[in-house]
Amino acid sequence: MALNRPGGYVEFWTTIAGLLRKWSIGLPLLAVSILAGTATFFVAPTRYEADTSLVLATPVNGGVYSRDPNRPLPRGNPLLQFNDALKTAASIVIQSMNTQDVWTQLGAPKDGPTTITIDDGRSNPRVLDISGPYIYIRVVAPSPETASSVLTKAQRRVRDELTGWQQTLGAPPSTYLTVANIVPPSKPEAMISTRWQLGIGVGLLVACAGLGLVYALTRRGGRPLLRDAPPFPRDPAPPFPRDPAPPAAAAPPAVPAAPAAPVAPVVPAYEDEDDDVDVVLWDTQEIVVVTEPVKGKDAAEALRTDDRRFARVTRDARTDDDKD
Repeated sequence: MALNRPGGYVEFWTTIAGLLRKWSIGLPLLAVSILAGTATFFVAPTRYEADTSLVLATPVNGGVYSRDPNRPLPRGNPLLQFNDALKTAASIVIQSMNTQDVWTQLGAPKDGPTTITIDDGRSNPRVLDISGPYIYIRVVAPSPETASSVLTKAQRRVRDELTGWQQTLGAPPSTYLTVANIVPPSKPEAMISTRWQLGIGVGLLVACAGLGLVYALTRRGGRPLLRDAPPFPRDPAPPFPRDPAPPAAAAPPAVPAAPAAPVAPVVPAYEDEDDDVDVVLWDTQEIVVVTEPVKGKDAAEALRTDDRRFARVTRDARTDDDKD
């Protein structure tokens, strides 16, 4: 799509910039956006957050029980027979707590205003190490009383789940694992960040909706706001690459022209009985020497000063006597 065609990118952003620069549009739109965001911040319901961190610990006897000190095979806690036993026990408790039935019993029903999070601390930004047997509980509720109540129930449920698993496995009570609080239950605090996010989001939404409405009205009315705006600068097209011209071929060396051979005038053939004609035979032609004596001169002087002319006679024109 061309950048400068009607309805293109350039026209759209140019119109938006023109709308924002107009005091009659930009200021009211900004005021309405701020007002909507502020109203959302104060109208949005306040939610409260409370959390706590727990850790599993072994009993003082090391998880081993024996009535007879001389008994070679004392009884122990089955949860401690795993590699990294405490971490494994904490994972079992976390998985048993993360069911919708348990959340509903704690006071956080599905799609309700109260939410609960139970994990090994990975959702807590203050926890630097999650390799230990930690259990992190976080509750978000619409009131501080609800947050504290659900958090207390969750702590109690963690202890009950751990005890129930050890009873199911037949561990002696003296070998039971215990739960200790690393961080005691916090006092519910209002989540201001959520209200800020809602207020900013609503303000931006109102601003975008207002700009879109004004832009649509401007396009429909056919009244561009920047009539005198200079055209969008266009980058010059790069020159089309051309193939380099092939090098000129070297001129062949000049060959000297052969000298033109003299052409003898053509004369008619002479008869054999003319004694004054000397015939010279060549391969393909005959050269006839014609001697005309000058009157009033003796033979010797006439021989020196006679007028000799050469004539070319083709071989086909000769007679049989000439060939002899």
